[in-house]
Amino acid sequence: MPRDITAEPLFPVDDIQGDILTGLPKRHEHLMFFTIRDAASFKAFLKSLDLTSMKTCLKDRDTIAAQKAINDQLVPTPGLNIAFSFSGLQKLGVPQVSAMTGAEAYKNGMASRQATLLDPPQAQWKTLKPDAALHGVFIVTGASHAEVVDVISLRLAPAQTNGWRLLSEEVGTVRPEPVVGHEHFGYADGVSQPGVRGRIAATTPFHPTVAGGQDNQAALGQDLLWPGEFVFGFPGQNPGAPSFEIKGPDKAPPIPFMNHGAYLVVRRLAQFVPEFNASVKAASAAVATGADQADPVLMGAQMVGRWKSGAALINAPTEDDRSVGDNTPRANAFEFGDDRQGLVCPWAAHVRKAYPRDDVRHDVTPDETTVSAAEAFTQSHRMMRRGIAFGPELTEDEALSGLSANGKQTRGLLFKCYVTSIENQFEFVQQQWANVADFSQELSGIDPIIGQSVSTSRPFRGAAPFSKDLAKKPDLSLRSFVQMQGGEYFFAPSIPALKAL
Repeated sequence: MPRDITAEPLFPVDDIQGDILTGLPKRHEHLMFFTIRDAASFKAFLKSLDLTSMKTCLKDRDTIAAQKAINDQLVPTPGLNIAFSFSGLQKLGVPQVSAMTGAEAYKNGMASRQATLLDPPQAQWKTLKPDAALHGVFIVTGASHAEVVDVISLRLAPAQTNGWRLLSEEVGTVRPEPVVGHEHFGYADGVSQPGVRGRIAATTPFHPTVAGGQDNQAALGQDLLWPGEFVFGFPGQNPGAPSFEIKGPDKAPPIPFMNHGAYLVVRRLAQFVPEFNASVKAASAAVATGADQADPVLMGAQMVGRWKSGAALINAPTEDDRSVGDNTPRANAFEFGDDRQGLVCPWAAHVRKAYPRDDVRHDVTPDETTVSAAEAFTQSHRMMRRGIAFGPELTEDEALSGLSANGKQTRGLLFKCYVTSIENQFEFVQQQWANVADFSQELSGIDPIIGQSVSTSRPFRGAAPFSKDLAKKPDLSLRSFVQMQGGEYFFAPSIPALKAL
């Protein structure tokens, strides 16, 4: 059925904070965690606070695209958004907040979910430990550090007069050329984001369908989802539908204040880069005789599910192919249906765990009806990711020694995502997919990038792209080289809701 743009919801682009659906354009980002010292002063401050809307982000992205057509000169893109912890909403006296339903994870905080997520005990966290005084986070972005500081000085200062005080700060920076957009292990990050149904004007779609593309997709392979998965007050997906295109019910917010807002998940994920590289080499060398041999570069790609260029293993099974890598039309033009046995892309590869596409749990010979229903279920667990790298580049001394400097705390990813259900989206993916050894198929193994377990040794069943022989898939035991070091759940309200406090 052809896409009917007029049947999709019209976004109030002046009302929705820009980072949620559009993403604040950034090379630098400061996450400034604060406490509200004086609620009355802070509310007055909010009324005049210049927050970056979805409309402004859209204009900024158009300006960036126009500039790129000329040269790669950076465009100033100052951005500011805000989100609150549950105690922050209480401090502001948000109506009905004490009666919120269906939001236990948000109300109780990330630390309360340790058993669900298999996170390290909170005593081991380096940041964002449980704190009733943590009321919110300012998200400040720009094309440079100087621009971020300018936003802080012009919009947020002076803190005391405006009723708040800084508790802690995390600073993210996009990695330098030629690895812009890559995380510290070296792989292109954020390659697969959901397409979103909806309009920014009467007949203008937020995510147009590319020329020659499918009506249920934006870019090739980028399925269009209903926006209620990411912002309250709009239709969401229907996990029980026979296909993912079918619209589900409106995602009603727990309380009226939360309409046109979204939950924000923040996690500090430290990456032990030289240790990871050594582990990839060791895993490659440990493949037993008779199994498909993968050199360290291919072994790393099999752990991630993509080559460092962003090319998916499904499209480039045995060697990298930049023509289908990040920022190419075919970067996401793939499914797993032609690799049900995990011979090309391991079942436990990170991209397959985090977004299993058309995989069917515990079924490698599904019929078309089963596949379509499984995709509808999968699409109800997607997230809008907004992460950024933090910390310095790997040094030669670290690379040579195989050990991270400064107690393994120097670099990693500031993970952020926006959802309308913390439990059914972020926590579900982490608990039911990444951490579980039998997803998507029995004996798959644990996600080697974000998976967590009580054991330091995690199973991982590899691929066999050369022989295409199931008996030659290696069974490996891997250690984790990503450590969750703190995090919290927040809520990003609509701009009018904040002004009305």
